[in-house]
Amino acid sequence: MNASLPSVLAVLLPHLRINAKERYRQAYSRVGLTVLLSWALGLIGRLDLIPLWLTASLSVQALEFVAVRPFARGGLPKHHLAARVVLMLASMLSMAVVHAGAALIFWRSGQPPLMALAVMVLIGGALNNVVSGVDSRPLFYLGFTPYAIGLAATPFLMPQATRGQGAIVAVSVGFMILALHTIWMRMHHQRRALFAAREEADRRRVQTEEALSERTAMAAIVSHELRTPLSAIVAGAQLIRGGASPVQTQATANLIFDAGQLMTGLLTDMLDQAKIEARAMSLEERDFDVLGAIRDATRFWTANVKAKGLALRDPPGEQPSIWVRGDPFRLRQILNNLLSNAIKFTERGVIEIRLAGEAVGDAKVRVVIEVEDNGPGISPEAMDRLFTPYAQASQETARTYGGTGLGLTVSRQLARPMGGDLEACPVAARGAVFRLTLVLPIGREEAAPRSADEGPALAPSVGDLRVLAVDDHEINRRTLALVLEPLGVTLTTAPDGNEALERLEAQAFDVVLMDVNMPGLDGREATRRLRAGKGRNHDIPVIGFSAGVAADEVEACRAAGMTDWLAKPLDIAALYAALDRARAG
Repeated sequence: MNASLPSVLAVLLPHLRINAKERYRQAYSRVGLTVLLSWALGLIGRLDLIPLWLTASLSVQALEFVAVRPFARGGLPKHHLAARVVLMLASMLSMAVVHAGAALIFWRSGQPPLMALAVMVLIGGALNNVVSGVDSRPLFYLGFTPYAIGLAATPFLMPQATRGQGAIVAVSVGFMILALHTIWMRMHHQRRALFAAREEADRRRVQTEEALSERTAMAAIVSHELRTPLSAIVAGAQLIRGGASPVQTQATANLIFDAGQLMTGLLTDMLDQAKIEARAMSLEERDFDVLGAIRDATRFWTANVKAKGLALRDPPGEQPSIWVRGDPFRLRQILNNLLSNAIKFTERGVIEIRLAGEAVGDAKVRVVIEVEDNGPGISPEAMDRLFTPYAQASQETARTYGGTGLGLTVSRQLARPMGGDLEACPVAARGAVFRLTLVLPIGREEAAPRSADEGPALAPSVGDLRVLAVDDHEINRRTLALVLEPLGVTLTTAPDGNEALERLEAQAFDVVLMDVNMPGLDGREATRRLRAGKGRNHDIPVIGFSAGVAADEVEACRAAGMTDWLAKPLDIAALYAALDRARAG
């Protein structure tokens, strides 16, 4: 309906209802003013003008009543809207012109009481328009201008006997018009600020309600998703503690390992989502091969694919490498999320990964990675909430497959800072294609680095090592003892940085496993003090051990003097590799 209005009228439309309500309230005062001015005309002996005045005044009031009534009742006219708006504007102007003209008649009488009445009518009419037009500049000027013109005319329409006083009247009128306009300006700006504050408050209230709703959903989903692997871990540990058979022990250990991997992935996604919301996500920049990253990801999921009886088809062996400069860890994280979803939703058939790259100028390359599954597909309704945190495609999906719905959200929000995007495309027959597009600088080809996941398969020969493990949590200290003591390692533990420094002063060690985040003296400060001292252990390898995996956190550990770094939760292969490096160094 509003689209049919000319633009000049459409701008006024949001303010007409408030203006109309104010004018509706002023109807009784205007009737009283009509009676008062009729009495005044009788006092100056102009009885002949009373019928004319009553006709003009009551006519414009009736016109205004008819014009403003549809807007004052809280709605908009359903028919002839443009004509209704023009009629309301015309009634406002007519009302002001008639009353300002009547006031000037009394001004010309030369009688002080009636001249005072004229000034009060002109100022009162102007003030009424200050109130009714406070929201809109055009509406204010439309009703205010006739009264302002009437006031400005008073110095030139003074009786002959008082012409010498015209200058003082002119200056007074100028100040009065300026004061009225200033009052309107202040009220107008305060009104706009009030509405802006209300809109901001409403926006924040809606955001808060949505955030609370999201947090409630998050708490319910995360509680469910964490309890599932925790149940497996607790039940498996109880079986082992109860003396399960060797075959059962192996299966139980596999169950506990898989549950731990599931929890690690969930926590990683939750932490990344929190960092993204706080705009604290940082990306690493180094040269790497995209094809190599894809092959690393597919190798990781090969066992899961075989266990489910599926086929995983990655890019062909003859496909050339694509070297770029970016964050290989985040790329593998995205690929892991996509492959995890593809395996979860595919009951039978093939999961295919495709890779394509093309130069886009300025030494950059556009990389397109597609992961196609053979699952149930994605409905158009589900597509809208596919990348919403803590939301699944449907309730049936949540019940059948589980998950937090964070993986795709985090993946898309990781892709965008890397110059790309992640989108989902339904396939005509069955399944879906997730297309990851990245625009990255061309990287320099290097010798294939040894993957961090490719630690020694067997336990290293570390039986002669003297290791100090520093961690404020007893569970972590017991875990390290469980892993290292069977190898013959001489293990000493300390619960904090201060006790660690005391032990390092008292005896010699070959390597320190140093927790980074501890109350009191943390791992970085303890390492700095160790390096600054001249004790027997001041230059031994210190391996940082932390749940913080961001590049700046790792760099801070190295800047403090740590020689290596391990991520929590503990990866035994990575621990063995770190001890090998410490031994060789």
